Order: sequence, then C-alpha cells, then structure tokens
Amino acid sequence: MDGMEYFYELFEALPRGGPGDNKSTKKAFNTIPKRPEQPLILDIGCGPGVQTIELAKLSNGRIIALDNHQAFLDKLTSNAKEEELLDHIVPTNISMLDMDFGENTFDIIWSEGALYFMGFQNGLRRCHQLLKNDGFLAVTELVYLVNNPPAPLIQYFEKEYPDIKPVKDKIDLIENERFHLITNFTLPESSWLDCFYLPMEEELTRLNKKYKSNKIALGIFEEMKNEINLYKKFSDFYGYEFFVMQRIN
Repeated sequence: MDGMEYFYELFEALPRGGPGDNKSTKKAFNTIPKRPEQPLILDIGCGPGVQTIELAKLSNGRIIALDNHQAFLDKLTSNAKEEELLDHIVPTNISMLDMDFGENTFDIIWSEGALYFMGFQNGLRRCHQLLKNDGFLAVTELVYLVNNPPAPLIQYFEKEYPDIKPVKDKIDLIENERFHLITNFTLPESSWLDCFYLPMEEELTRLNKKYKSNKIALGIFEEMKNEINLYKKFSDFYGYEFFVMQRIN
C-alpha cells in the first residue's frame, strides 16, 4: 500500500490502535474463571498497548506483547515504565503470522481488534495450538449486530472485511474450533468514538493541513474520515464483539 508512512503517522499519534476501552478489557478479564495467580499471557497485535498495561495491572502475570511495528512497542515500553509495570511486559517485534512459540505455552491469549489479520478462523486455530490445556482466549472481532444489515454496509465490508458475520455465526465458528464460549458482549459506542475516532478526527485535521499538497497522504486521510462517517451513520448495525472462551482439548 502506497503511503503507509502517513497511515502510521496518524496511528502513532492516537492513544489506541483501534476501538476499545479499559472498562471492557477489565470486564472481559474478570469473566475468566480460576485464573492462575501469575498467568503467562500473549497479547497478539498489541499496538501501543493500552490493554496490555491494563492486563498487567489485572493479572499480576507476565505478558508477551506482540506487534510488528516498533513505534507502537516503543510507546508501550515508555508507558509501562511510567506505570512501573515493565517487569511484567515483554515487548516483542514479531508478526502474528510468524509466531514460533511452542504449542501449549500460554495460560491466556488476548487480542483486541487484531486477530482478523490472520483471518478469524485461522486465528482461532493458531491460538488453540498455543494455549495450554483449558487455557483461555479473549478477542474482539468485527461483527454485524443485525441479521440483515443495510446494503451500503454490505457493499463496504465486501471490500474491506468480507469475513464479517453476525454474532451467532462467529459463536458457531468458535464452538466448531474446539472452544467453549464463556461470555460475549458488544463494545459500547464510546469505545469507538471517545477512545478512537474522536482523537483520530483531531489528528486528521492536523495532518490534512500538514500534507495539504500531498495527494497520497490526503487520500489515506480521506479513507479514514470515510470510515469514521460510516460508523457514525451505521453504528446500530455493526461493532466489535468481545468473545471470551476456553480451549477444549
């Protein structure tokens, strides 16, 4: 993709790499039953690591925070030092497609808004391999919140994320891939707007001025603005679903 440097410049300025919030992270974590006192956790696609730091506070465990963009890991490292949590976090620059951890390694695998890079089904299968027997997986995944979404939305996601499905279809897939679903819930609109899109709008205003003569940069920023507008118009019909599940042997 041409102009990735402008995409990263935008995202490096944001507090989070995608929709989410600490309250939802905590809610999901607290549904995990009989957690180890000091679990080994893999955070796949951690981005700047807001949820990683929250997990470190909640779990008292050791977290391998995985991302393939070093600037995000640098931001996580800096924030973890400020919070005095760096002893619990191991920032690791590896693509999720190249993970070489041993099978049955992790007590918990976490991935907020990132597993889709592998394809949701492939991601479930890979996590099943990496989890210990009866280990836990928590992910947020883009879903339709209705069975019959509007045609413009279907057209958009056929191009941007054809793997999007209604919640029930995702649950069926989870169960078919040998997981027991513990709970699922939809992220609130504030996870999208207050925590992600509103900060993005502020940065887009700044960057559009900075690159006012750069067609490639402006094209990328326009795509992101269109994404924001799409959510504002159709937020009743799609969103992120938090799925918390346990590996079945």
